[in-house]
Amino acid sequence: MSVNQPELSVNKLAEYIVSKGARQRKLLRDRKYPDPDFQMGMFHREASESVRKYVADGCVDAVPIENQIAALKQQSPGKIGTIRRINANIDALERFLDMLDDLAIDGEPELGSHVAEKVTIHGVKISVRPEIVVRGTGPKGKKLVGAIKLHFTKSFPMTAESAGYVSAVVQEFCRTHLLGPDEAVFSDYCKVIDVGCGKVFPGVKATTARMKDVSAECENIAGLWPTI
Repeated sequence: MSVNQPELSVNKLAEYIVSKGARQRKLLRDRKYPDPDFQMGMFHREASESVRKYVADGCVDAVPIENQIAALKQQSPGKIGTIRRINANIDALERFLDMLDDLAIDGEPELGSHVAEKVTIHGVKISVRPEIVVRGTGPKGKKLVGAIKLHFTKSFPMTAESAGYVSAVVQEFCRTHLLGPDEAVFSDYCKVIDVGCGKVFPGVKATTARMKDVSAECENIAGLWPTI
């Protein structure tokens, strides 16, 4: 079964932008003809939920993460695929514990919605769905808003370039779907936390050129999609 309208997650879009042609086509093929037995978003479900809650609670108590690791280690799944998934979640959470000294979340974080509007560019739907929304107050009482995106897969480590595209699209998402009255998007709130490679990437301030790249690549994707 194929997906008719081009759609990518923001993390996959960033990977697409920095990849060579063969990899780009594979990314589109995998998205157009998804494996019904594999959902990347569900693969790191336990790790994602634990990290989201830790950050949303202000990065003060790692005990629930340690408890989640212990609970996962006690499981005895029978299927090879489930064993791999559980081990991947344990690995992700243990790596995240090593990152805690690098985490500095300004503002007031809260859990992002599991169901969120998409950013559509040239007919390409980009699923952003930030795990954390951050609000705060700037100079002269200015209301600020931003969002944090998590990344777990080790097969594509984020770089400053790819994380920059993610941050730029997250800021576009905030402008389109999160801004309340008298609020402004604050780039410093729009970090990318790559648990897979153990790095925290700061939000990017320069988004205009990056969004032009994103727009051009989305136009290319829309043209390629029918040929995949």
